[in-house]
Amino acid sequence: MRFLSWGIVAACGFLLAGPAAKAAEIRIPDLPSPQYNWTGFYAGVYGGGAYAAWAADYCRNGACRHAEGQAGGFAVGVYGGYNYQFANRFVIGGELDWGKSTSSRDEHVFGDSALLSSFGAFGSARLRAGYAFDRLLAFGAVGVGVASIGNGYRYTVQKGCDTIEQVIWDEQVKAGLIAGGGFEYAFTKHFVGRGEYLYANYGSVTLSSRDRTRTEFRNEMHLVRVGASYRF
Repeated sequence: MRFLSWGIVAACGFLLAGPAAKAAEIRIPDLPSPQYNWTGFYAGVYGGGAYAAWAADYCRNGACRHAEGQAGGFAVGVYGGYNYQFANRFVIGGELDWGKSTSSRDEHVFGDSALLSSFGAFGSARLRAGYAFDRLLAFGAVGVGVASIGNGYRYTVQKGCDTIEQVIWDEQVKAGLIAGGGFEYAFTKHFVGRGEYLYANYGSVTLSSRDRTRTEFRNEMHLVRVGASYRF
């Protein structure tokens, strides 16, 4: 009787061991982590450094001089746009921005003369293209921009016994080409940080006065900025 009991126990153990071994071999596959998708609208704010580089050819009384300088300052503004991500992780989109710069410069030439330059409000419309490394997006951008730019010069003239300071100043909205690139990182589903560099060329401005003093300015801007946006 004892041998019969042990036999039944052994038989049950053998029958249970087979399914248990097979269950041990079955593994639950690791679920792939969902990739971040950059498709959608967004809007944000930015701040950074605005370096307005200019070059000028200044001619007075038959003498000419070439001068270059940088009008350093800060820039703050807003931006917004739309991205579309393809299945192969390439991302395209369009973006608008608008901001204000504090860049200005007063450059002395010929001792009693000075060249003046300042950048005010500016904005741009750009096409963007990039590649998404999940939550990291590397992109390049190209487009057109406008900026309120002031150029001028200040000099003194002698009239009899009086020394008179004269200022020739011109301020207008100039259009130009813009190109650059940067990186964005999605910290959450909706909040995205950005670092970006943009270069803008706004062409040239020529100023002249009645005494044949003449100056030609060529205006550029280098913008290095960081931003934070919300994705809708």
